[in-house]
Amino acid sequence: MSTQAGTPATAVEARVRAIVGEVLWVAADDIDSAAQLIDYGLDSPTAIELTIQLEQAFGISIPEDAAAQLNTVGEIVQYVRGEQ
Repeated sequence: MSTQAGTPATAVEARVRAIVGEVLWVAADDIDSAAQLIDYGLDSPTAIELTIQLEQAFGISIPEDAAAQLNTVGEIVQYVRGEQ
């Protein structure tokens, strides 16, 4: 798995926020990094779409069991940066 460890956390977070916002139809600036994505309307179909978008954007593979544990933007950023 490739990681974004050399990329500043703020850059990764901005990209994650943009992807989450696009998938969930929420303005990226309105997303709280610690808030549960389910509070923004995440459900099973959108979770699958979000995982696919993150995999494509960051060139990583997110196993289903790991994806199920990514409930906030902050957790996604940590995962993408290889800090999980």
